[in-house]
Amino acid sequence: MDLRDALSIAALGMSVVFAGLSLTALLIVCINGVPGLANRLSYRPGPPEAQRSTTAFEAPLEPEIVTVIATVLEVEHRLHHAERGGRLTISHQP
Repeated sequence: MDLRDALSIAALGMSVVFAGLSLTALLIVCINGVPGLANRLSYRPGPPEAQRSTTAFEAPLEPEIVTVIATVLEVEHRLHHAERGGRLTISHQP
């Protein structure tokens, strides 16, 4: 094998690896775009503006109330071991 054959084989090998890496990068970009595409395809417009404006106006909660709610949820979350991926449900028991 002479130098010309060795260089052509090396160049061909590097081009095959580069093409494979480029295709892998393209596949990763396409996979990342699938959720956005699914959201755009499943988009359903909400009710018209006239219907939205007829709902009752709710005043924003005070920061103290939000802090208490967040604290209670965190305590319940830790007590019932919901960190395993479960949903936190609080029920009233008589």
